[in-house]
Amino acid sequence: MLLSIAVVSVALPLVGSPTRASAATLAFSTVQLPDYGGEPSITSDNNGLLYVSTPSGVPNPKVTNATEPGTYRSFDKGASWGQIESPDPSSGDTCLATDQANALYWCNLAGSQGSLPLQADVWKSNIAANAACTTTAGTPPGTPNSCNWVHGNPAALGTTNPTPTPCTVPGQASYPTSCNFFGVDRQWTAASNIVAPHPIPAGYTGPQVVLMYHDFYGPSQIWVNISNDGGQTFGAPIEVLANSATVTGAVVAEGFTLCNTVPAGVQIVKPNLPHAGRIYVSWISVDVASNANGCNISMDQSFHTAWVAYSDDNGTTWTPQMVYDSGVGHDMSTPFASFTLDDRGNPYMAFNTPSPAENPAVCGAESNLGTVQSDASCMFNTYVVWCQCGGNTVSFDDGAGLIGGAAATAYQVNATPASCPTDNTRPVECGTNIYATVAAGDPGQVDVSYLHTDEIVPTGALGVGKFDPLGCDKNDEPAPPPTYPARCHWNLYGAKSLTLTSPPATASWTNVQITSAPMHYGDICNLGIACAQAVGPIPRDPRHLLDFNQETIDPTTGCAHISYADDNAGSPYGDPTNPSPHGGHLVVANEIPDPTTGICMTLTTDVTGIPEAPWAALFVPAAVVGALSWVRGRRRRTAALALN
Repeated sequence: MLLSIAVVSVALPLVGSPTRASAATLAFSTVQLPDYGGEPSITSDNNGLLYVSTPSGVPNPKVTNATEPGTYRSFDKGASWGQIESPDPSSGDTCLATDQANALYWCNLAGSQGSLPLQADVWKSNIAANAACTTTAGTPPGTPNSCNWVHGNPAALGTTNPTPTPCTVPGQASYPTSCNFFGVDRQWTAASNIVAPHPIPAGYTGPQVVLMYHDFYGPSQIWVNISNDGGQTFGAPIEVLANSATVTGAVVAEGFTLCNTVPAGVQIVKPNLPHAGRIYVSWISVDVASNANGCNISMDQSFHTAWVAYSDDNGTTWTPQMVYDSGVGHDMSTPFASFTLDDRGNPYMAFNTPSPAENPAVCGAESNLGTVQSDASCMFNTYVVWCQCGGNTVSFDDGAGLIGGAAATAYQVNATPASCPTDNTRPVECGTNIYATVAAGDPGQVDVSYLHTDEIVPTGALGVGKFDPLGCDKNDEPAPPPTYPARCHWNLYGAKSLTLTSPPATASWTNVQITSAPMHYGDICNLGIACAQAVGPIPRDPRHLLDFNQETIDPTTGCAHISYADDNAGSPYGDPTNPSPHGGHLVVANEIPDPTTGICMTLTTDVTGIPEAPWAALFVPAAVVGALSWVRGRRRRTAALALN
């Protein structure tokens, strides 16, 4: 068990924040995990047991200079962490989820199952919460192991199909869960019991498990595979918009979605709630005109529209709904948006994008004028949009956006100063925010996090509204443009609001810098696999953090837990003048509960459904959320694609 290494950050309202005072109290401690890895996922079970996974970075004991995915567990609210077995030693992406029985689901991209490239898998452990689940792995993957990982097979193939298909190789009885011939990228998963009066699927033994992703070789559509037997077998791929319950809605959504999407997450509304059993999938996308800059692979577009689609009939039909349109040139792919539900099943999205008043053409021109960007309107801010979906419609905030039901105005998490001079009078809020995360408790009560640098990253060299490549790492340029700032220092910030039932103009926030020293030094690329590589004149990989952070809420305390990567250590990534105490490690930031009550946020709804696990009854009504934090999007593929 790793000894805890903690740094406490006390929340103070940031100077200049117009509505921050008295929003909530907020403080965090930070604890490093044994290894380093990018884009760590995090989830909590009903008992507050926490899990983290990363797709790479953990030393592979069997292969010199090779790494493998890592999975970690904390029994003590994130104060210490120990490694457990990952079900597959090969990975391109991972994600985590839990169900009402506290089983752990681990999803994976480009793993060891089958031969079809770029497929996704779901694995399940019923004993991940037991001390018997350790790092002892099975050989080959899927054979008996200390965590009892069981692979989800595609039902159409089973595990004994004697005829090889594109999903298999001769003599190999293993099949990828997704089995989608269009390829898979950035998968997410969710699990929940399904109880009446929601329609019970034929042959249901439960829980229902949903694997969601977008295709990679096709037109970047959103797909799901669904299991109704607790993740043992999954149905055939279902293309969401091709199975829309509303033709008009599907046509409109397809006009924005075709060619480029970034999946944000999947959630299932828990039993005993309005719309129990409803499946939500979420993504961000572009528009037809912007696709001329390159479909799917380049990401050289401003992803300015956010979407959900929901199904009330176990994935048979879907209703798409725009969440928010930030405007052409207002990119929210930094590179992922975050998606979650609160304890009443209401959906939330968090993202980073410039303010509606920003003119992307002006900001691009200013970025090329020969001076470092100082226009405060060109900042990337952090926003939240949500839906109080208790009725029969899904309408976000005021519902008065570009398309009916979309929000016209988002909740801005950070303050925007009037100006950002480059001298010592520059307000602390000036700069750029990325990697937004969100987790929610009761309706309108949210925890948010984001990475912040005090530099305004230059834009416009590529597509309108996109970050300039290496625009935050002037030191990497052989002949650096004068418009680029020096290497940027990035810190993790947390924010909390208990007042999102109020309109965006009057909701209040408390913001705090969590990290005591920068957790990253240099550029952060938002172009996915099109990012520059650490070769030749570029000494540092601008995608070393990979693509997102993640956040969850412990349902027993209402406290937020944020997983992130910290690479501010040594050469070539570290700042020798200001290294991080956690440099070179995965880190979890744990919200500190109120010393009197022992909680951070009140969770009032019991959504456990049918009790299935020891201890569950002890935490009613706190056994609420399961995995509340499901965020973020597009990820690194395997080297086999020769695209990284």
